[in-house]
Amino acid sequence: MKESRLAQEQRILGTTAGGNTYMITLPKQWIDRLGLKKGDPLTLVQVGSGIYFYQAHERKSEATRTQLRAEEELSGEALVRALLSLYIAGFDVIEVVGPITEEQRKVVREATQRLIGEILQETDERLLIQTLRDPEVLSVPQLLEYIYENAAEMWKEAADALLEGHPKKASRVIQRDERVDRFYLRLSRQLYATLRDPLAEVERGVSRVDFFNIHLVARQLERVADHAVKVAHEAQALAEKGHKLDSELMTQLAKVRGDVQQLLAKAMAAFTHLSGEEAHQALAMLSPIERLLKKLDERVLDLKDPHLAIVVDSLGRVKDYSANIAEVALNAEALRR
Repeated sequence: MKESRLAQEQRILGTTAGGNTYMITLPKQWIDRLGLKKGDPLTLVQVGSGIYFYQAHERKSEATRTQLRAEEELSGEALVRALLSLYIAGFDVIEVVGPITEEQRKVVREATQRLIGEILQETDERLLIQTLRDPEVLSVPQLLEYIYENAAEMWKEAADALLEGHPKKASRVIQRDERVDRFYLRLSRQLYATLRDPLAEVERGVSRVDFFNIHLVARQLERVADHAVKVAHEAQALAEKGHKLDSELMTQLAKVRGDVQQLLAKAMAAFTHLSGEEAHQALAMLSPIERLLKKLDERVLDLKDPHLAIVVDSLGRVKDYSANIAEVALNAEALRR
């Protein structure tokens, strides 16, 4: 990664003759580099413990554009990952240039329409994509709330589909996953914008440190949603085979599912309230859940059922993601002291 050095100068704060206004001089090299001249209007904003100034015309909201080359050896999935990275980085118009294989074209088209925007133009060697520009309707806390609500409900419904042998519920979980992905990508895009522009945290009302913690939590929730989809797929597979869970196994699964769900809720409450006490309560739930998971894992090993093995693994993963959220809550609460 290319290292960049911040220009740094020390200046003495002065006052006007009346003492009502403070003044500071700026290095001539900075002014020349920025193309400023005497009489140019500047805007000053207090950001955290610092002061940021910018040119009045500097922050016009203009569409940014970039180009992505579709190399033939790239899989469609690899091309989509590159495309999503450009979306998160803040580009509004992305031009994919070819030659573009049919497999690449299909995957990019589907991902674009599902997650980030729409295709404006399409030829044999070109796809012009217009991404969704971030509306200010959803605040950062609202995005996190929607990610949590969807992920938690997906997890509950996936487990219900497994325990009840209900493939239609499993299908709903799988379809809902793209909603979480869309919210998470939008949140990631806003985080990068805030890191690039100190004024963005003033406009969004969320400091960069808080935004970073919110993004950490959202990432854990996005993984919870992914494992809900995994459990839903296994529920479908078991239903198609006509496999019925015996009552003892169902009781064990229901108990662990319920405890993991409570852990996730407690961890999110700790983060929302920035409560160290609630975070410690959440983390204290880990040992009992781990003991139950060990017994459940031994039972599934005896059954030699690969579908249930994946389910138990997902239960353990969601337990770990919930614990990660509780730890983020502890760190965030410590910073507020």
